[in-house]
Order: sequence, then C-alpha cells, then structure tokens
Amino acid sequence: MNKRTADVCDIYTNSVSFSGIVAIGDTVDANLESRGIAVQKEGARFTREDEKYFNNYALFTQQANWIPSSKKVNKTTFHHDDSIQVNHVRTIGISSSSLMQIGSVSHINADARIKHFRELRD
Repeated sequence: MNKRTADVCDIYTNSVSFSGIVAIGDTVDANLESRGIAVQKEGARFTREDEKYFNNYALFTQQANWIPSSKKVNKTTFHHDDSIQVNHVRTIGISSSSLMQIGSVSHINADARIKHFRELRD
C-alpha cells in the first residue's frame, strides 16, 4: 500500500476514556480491548452484595467470533497528492476500544464487552 503523509492543522478531542486511543503517527497493529460491568441501581446505596466479577459471566471468557477474511481483492489506487490535508478535526469522545488514528494503520482488532445490570427496587 502506498502511504501518504497526514497533515492535520488542529485536533480537538473532548474526552478519551476506557481503552480509547488517540494515535498520531503510523501504526502496524492496533489491538484494542475493553471490558466493563455497569450496574445501574435504583437508590444510591451499594454494598458488598452488589459487587460483580468478570469470571462470573461467560461474556468475558468467550472467544471473539470474528468474521473470517474472505477473498483477496486486487486494487490499484492513484493518489493525486503525496499528503492528506485536513484543517480541523473535532471529536466529542473516544471510548471503549475506539481508535482515532492520524496516520496509517495496517491492521485493527477492536473488542469491547460490557455487561449491564439494572436493579430496581421491589
């Protein structure tokens, strides 16, 4: 693949959290992983009985069911310029195994798993 230079004048990102990444420069492999347990409980009191553990839920131990690569595609690309020029990039948030890449990336593997509980009073 012919690579080009990314020329970005201004980047504004409000928030990066939970395995989110802002990468400036070229990357060969990006492997992003995020695991979370979210508990939304009616009322404001949490006790030890409310604690949750990843190993109690199959979601966190299962192998990812990635879509297999199918056929190879031959393509020819003609770049009209040696660089990609962008004036402003503005993002609200980058979170949970997300990547904002300024530059080239060869391979991305991203996996986010969140188990969400809602506990209501009787």
